[in-house]
Amino acid sequence: MKTDEVVIRVGGAAGDGVQSAGLIIAKAFSRSGLHANTYNYYQSIIRGGQSWYQIRASDRKVRSQGDNVNVMIALNKDSLERHTSPTINEGGASPIGKDGLVIYDQSISDFRKGDCQYCALPLSEIAARHGKNALMKNTVAIGAAMASIGINFEVLASVIRDQFGNKGTAAEENVKAAKEGYDHYLQNFKKLNVTLKTSSKKFYLISGGESLALGAVNAGMKMYVAYPMTPASSALHYLAEHEKDFKIFVKIPEDEISAVNMAIGANYAGVRAMTGSSGGGFSLMVEALGMSGMMEVPLVIYESQRAGPSTGLPTKTEQGDLNLVIGASQGDFPRIVLAPRNVEDAFYCTREAFNLAEKYQVPVIVMSDLYVAEHYETVEKFDLNFKIERGKIASPGSENYRRYEYTSDGISFRALPGTAELMHNEDSDEHNEYGDVVSDAVTDPTLRVESMKKRMRKLDGYIREMPPTPTYRYDDAEIAIIQWGGTQGVVEEAVDALREKGIRVGLIEINRVYPLNPDIGKLLHGKKQIIVVENNYSGQMNRLLRSEFLVKTDLVTKFDGESFYPRALTEEIETIIKR
Repeated sequence: MKTDEVVIRVGGAAGDGVQSAGLIIAKAFSRSGLHANTYNYYQSIIRGGQSWYQIRASDRKVRSQGDNVNVMIALNKDSLERHTSPTINEGGASPIGKDGLVIYDQSISDFRKGDCQYCALPLSEIAARHGKNALMKNTVAIGAAMASIGINFEVLASVIRDQFGNKGTAAEENVKAAKEGYDHYLQNFKKLNVTLKTSSKKFYLISGGESLALGAVNAGMKMYVAYPMTPASSALHYLAEHEKDFKIFVKIPEDEISAVNMAIGANYAGVRAMTGSSGGGFSLMVEALGMSGMMEVPLVIYESQRAGPSTGLPTKTEQGDLNLVIGASQGDFPRIVLAPRNVEDAFYCTREAFNLAEKYQVPVIVMSDLYVAEHYETVEKFDLNFKIERGKIASPGSENYRRYEYTSDGISFRALPGTAELMHNEDSDEHNEYGDVVSDAVTDPTLRVESMKKRMRKLDGYIREMPPTPTYRYDDAEIAIIQWGGTQGVVEEAVDALREKGIRVGLIEINRVYPLNPDIGKLLHGKKQIIVVENNYSGQMNRLLRSEFLVKTDLVTKFDGESFYPRALTEEIETIIKR
């Protein structure tokens, strides 16, 4: 067991305050100068069903939720039994081992014991002394958990006061309850064998959805229009809550079809606008996506994946929409697809998406997944210095204005409505340079060919200007591992673990998933083995890589709705290497 990090899991039924308790713990870590990474395991029902929240913290960067659980807070009997049983394997999660401890209310009895240390506390009794809310026992348990790993109580108290600051006397009642739980633990139990190097340094604790939303605002977005759908809703909720702070307009229309068309209309008018949804809602947007491509109107879409198809698993994660996003809408037209690797990358990818959309006048899709969208990480302060690039915008009175001029780079000057002397047609039908429809009385094959080539040339310029594909520990690698999107952190940890065993692996991290950067082919040249890791059944990125670069690959997939865990992933990759 690593002694410079801690993993805490809070378990209970939906409605028991599991996530709230987990976030309080994560905030206490971030205010203690520790890096934190969280994972939320929950069901789609409002009450009932088993939920748990896992928080990992250390003074070094932690890139996933981790494996070994040090402290378990069990809020009900089901959680106590489930997480101390040696047979637990929910998505790859480990049970509490012999080095860990479990904190629970002493009123719970008659359970099957595992190898861990059991700490029965009078959680409900302590809570009753400080208030009438039964959920205050969670606060008592949090106090005990913080005592077990030596976190300064005043840091926890500051988090609790912020959490309940606008709820009358609730803040101080919860602080007192937490303090009694903290003291009770110290008086009756031993601290864990962990040494957390706390400091006065503060980190920002933020989710992927919030990070993505902030990136959009920093890019100059003035309008976000979306119909709620998990897990894209986290960005919508955040933007709606801070609408006045950011001086933006947030609109929830009747459906996703209206949302995407409103976003297209706003962008046509010169307003930076964005829409977002999960795979099901994105499926409704595909006809309008094609209109954006044909009319060459900039558009940014946030597509946050969950396990599908159809309604699928609304509260689970997957990377199963790549084929959908790359092939969405009929016909050929240029598009750019980005896939943030982590919470911080969500900020920078989304910000860049707006410049790319306007520079190349194409739809840009930012692909996330539930894991990135809903889990929290500590990050450094974002670099807010950003140059907004609007691309080619025509000036008043441009001579012989041609909206779709056949240029060498495929990008024409666009006219914002109201600009003088720039009359033109804007058509979803195939058109010539002026926007005149070429498929009414007679279809002109020559013009069709010229218009298609003009649009597709945009991607040539984008590919030339791509930055190098990110890599990790790749310089002396004999074996290449490839991941895309939000699996970055856990795959990096697997690479580190394999390196410790003397296996020279290196990682290629793809966050520009379409078009792919040609430098990937050079990175793969001469490698003994290529292993692709992705959260889906069929290996959608694997197929794309094999067709693009004509390479032989092995594949590691996970499609149970949960994220990868470091130990299990390391073992699976090692098995493939040694077979």
